Parts: sequence; C-alpha cells; structure tokens
Amino acid sequence: MKLHRFHTLFLCSLLLPAISAAHGVRAPIINSTNAVTAKGDIPTPEKYHSAIRAYQQQVVQQLKTTQQYLDAIVHASQNGQLLQAQQNYIRAHQSYEQVRVIVKLFGNADQNINSRADYYLQGVSNPNFSGFHRLEYDLFVHKDLQQSQTEAINLQYEIIDLQKRVAADELDIAKIIQSASDFLEMILQTKLSGKENQYSHSDLADIQANVSGSAQIVQQLAGFIPAEQRIALDSGYQQIFAVLRHYQLPQNQYQNFTELSQTDHDRLYSLLSIQTSRLAQLRAQLGVRIYYKYPH
Repeated sequence: MKLHRFHTLFLCSLLLPAISAAHGVRAPIINSTNAVTAKGDIPTPEKYHSAIRAYQQQVVQQLKTTQQYLDAIVHASQNGQLLQAQQNYIRAHQSYEQVRVIVKLFGNADQNINSRADYYLQGVSNPNFSGFHRLEYDLFVHKDLQQSQTEAINLQYEIIDLQKRVAADELDIAKIIQSASDFLEMILQTKLSGKENQYSHSDLADIQANVSGSAQIVQQLAGFIPAEQRIALDSGYQQIFAVLRHYQLPQNQYQNFTELSQTDHDRLYSLLSIQTSRLAQLRAQLGVRIYYKYPH
C-alpha cells in the first residue's frame, strides 16, 4: 500500500508542471495591484454599435449583389451565352472581393467559396477545388457552360447562407478596424502579382473592389477618426483610385491585368503600402483595447 501511494504521488509530481504550463499557454494572466488582465476579445463599446450595424447591412447587400451576378451566370449558361457568363463571373467575383475580408471572419466560408487551384497539390484535379475559381476555370479554360451552371448554383447556396450568417452575427470593432488594413494587404500579397484570377486575368477589377471595401469601413467610422488622419486616409484612397481609373472600362469594369504598366504597378505598390501603414494606426487612434480588465 505504501509503495502504491508513493508511485501515485511521484506520478502526480511529474504531471503537475505540465498541467500548469498548459494552463499558462491557454490563458496567460498578468497580476497587478488592482487588476488581472487576460488575453481575449474586448466587447465593442456602445458608441460603435450603430456604425457596425450599418456596415453589416452593407455587407449583406453586397452579398445579394454577388448573388444576382451568379443568377446571371446561370441564365447565360442555360442559353449558351459564353461571353455573357464570363463577364458576369468578373462582376460576381469583383462584388465578392469588396467584402471578402469580412467573410474570412466566418470560419472556413472563404475557403469554401474562393479557394484557388494552387491551394492543392493536385491543382485543378483535386475534388475539393470548387467555388469561384472553379467556376472561373470552367468558363475561361474549359468553356464548359453546363459545368459552369452547376458550379454557379452551388455558389449561390454558399452566398445565401453567408448572408444569413452575417446578418445574424455581431462583428466587433477591433476586427472591423483590422479588416480595413487587411483588404489592402490582400492586394499587396496576391492581386498585384495577378495570382487571384489566373484564368480571367481580372485582378484589376478585384483591386478596385478591395480598395472600395477598405474605404467603406473607414467611411462608416469617419465620425470617430481624428480629422487630420481622416484627411490623410481620404487622400490615400483618392490617389489609389486615380491610378486605377487609367484602366477603367464602362460599367465599373477594368482592363486585363496584363495591361497594367510596370510604372503603375510600382505606383500602386507604394500607395497601398503607405495607406496600409496609416490604417494600422487606427486601433490606437480610436482607443480600441485588445485585453479584458477584471478588478479584484
């Protein structure tokens, strides 16, 4: 009995440090004279609630617009109209890109809707390759209207479900502020290399959509942003849009990405980098905290 108790105590002594360390990783705390601070999301202050609700309504409306373009693809595919289906793919994806960073806040929704073939080792042969870029591949490479119709209908279900999720959820202010910057980071990482729409080469349209999505967030929060910073942000967006206007076509469409000159490419890279830096300051300027504080 004594030997058994010794073994039990010995094993417990070995396990305790591991349990303690695991707890420390899961929920780090900082002790002070009057508070314990733990990592976690901060509840959104009341003053931002109306702006956030208005923005979420805009996101839902944008997703409805995306759905309408998908409807147009289905209709064009049923009637053998390849060019119309291709044009509406560009419009649908451009519409989606205007809210895409917000979609990324909803689990794996964006992965289901917008995965590229190069996400998979098997590329286009992977059975999980679906969504917008599968539709793009079917329209611009295979030019298969029957398969395009099927993929567009599947995408509609995803977009309709997403509308309901966005409308029912409550986005917090810290994530929305971060999204304004993330829209532009996404351009720097993929769009300026032409990596997003590799079959339709419509990345300029998506760049415009991402910049618009970022500006839309800033517009909703305009009343909370210091005047000097707001002027700088407005100027930054205007300069980016000015470069893009050189490539704009009727109905808010854009030239093929291959038409982008190296000079304008470099100009966009510079302007986007500067604007991203400005947006990175918003959290501090708006006083948005990233920790809970619990009094003793």
